Amino acid sequence: MKKLIGSKLFVFIIGVLLGMSLWGLYSLIIVKSADNVYFKLKYDYCIENIGYLKAGTLIQVDKGMSEGFTRFVLYLNISDGEEVEKYNAKEKDMIIPYWLQVKDSTCNE
Repeated sequence: MKKLIGSKLFVFIIGVLLGMSLWGLYSLIIVKSADNVYFKLKYDYCIENIGYLKAGTLIQVDKGMSEGFTRFVLYLNISDGEEVEKYNAKEKDMIIPYWLQVKDSTCNE
């Protein structure tokens, strides 16, 4: 009886380790490769009261939302000598979205 319990425990531990290994491999291969998906904007897009993004700008997919839109990431580099004003977010990891619309004559730059 003890031998049967010991062998079941051994099989359980091997199964858990195998599952963790497969999940780690999946994360490295599938999820990491999805992180490198970029799209090029076909049109100039207006960012309300901010400015616009020119056609050809590369943006990275972040997350598809069930509400019917996709969130993208745009990485910006600013020289260390440039002055920027710090914004204190009220929540940790807060995301402030900017809605884009195709640029036209009504775009406020």
